Amino acid sequence: MAFSTIFILLICGICTNMVSAIFGIGGGVLMVPILRTLFPALPIQVISATSLTIVMCTALINLLFFHKQKIKIDYINMILWSIAMVIGVQIGFELSFYFSTAIISLIFTVSLSALAIKTFLNRSRIQIEVFNMSPIERAKGSISFCGGGLIAGIGGGSILAPLVGQLKGVKTQQIAVYTNYMMIIGGIGNLYGYLTRAFPYDISLSGQLGYVNFLVVGVVTLGSFGMSFFSMKLRGLMNPVLTRKLLAIILFCIAAYMCILEFVFH
Repeated sequence: MAFSTIFILLICGICTNMVSAIFGIGGGVLMVPILRTLFPALPIQVISATSLTIVMCTALINLLFFHKQKIKIDYINMILWSIAMVIGVQIGFELSFYFSTAIISLIFTVSLSALAIKTFLNRSRIQIEVFNMSPIERAKGSISFCGGGLIAGIGGGSILAPLVGQLKGVKTQQIAVYTNYMMIIGGIGNLYGYLTRAFPYDISLSGQLGYVNFLVVGVVTLGSFGMSFFSMKLRGLMNPVLTRKLLAIILFCIAAYMCILEFVFH
């Protein structure tokens, strides 16, 4: 791997940690288009699997810091939504082998664009305590995350954060905590499938195990770990309203980039 590629991957790790810790959108939203640009010969399933592993590693780093900050969440909600997401992820994982790259990119960009617009136009509301969440709202979250997991299984896990943000009873500062837990829990089954499924491709890049390239994962995670302390400091300084607006803008920009990469330059 060239030094320039390693440098870019380290920068990706820094950016991945920032968006994951501050906005809760995981690293996949950045890593999928960047890995497709750096390694255009890699199959989309390898890119998705490698991105998923990076997301899980980054989420684990973030959760260690969130635990130190003692940010409270409703663990019943987290478990229910994670189970729903696991179901969706498994469906999405299997479907990814039947869809073309163009269809996967289209689903990714349309979903991301719609949620970006919804998040940006969302008016500020009075945020109630998470423990007062109604059963209907919990069920709504479970259904939403089952659908979100389906998209995540084909390479679009970034939609989880705006989905959490739409639910009543979830505060802005809790979004990243929920989504980082869900990235790990929801990703375990998918990662197992990627590691154990027969790999029919001949790839020259070292560090390949199943559909995951652990050399890329290691470099990006190193950059992510180095940035984690500063990301948490920045997270504490940002206004919740500004955080939501920036989240929407980032989602829309990534969706536009993926669309251009797939349908204009591909």
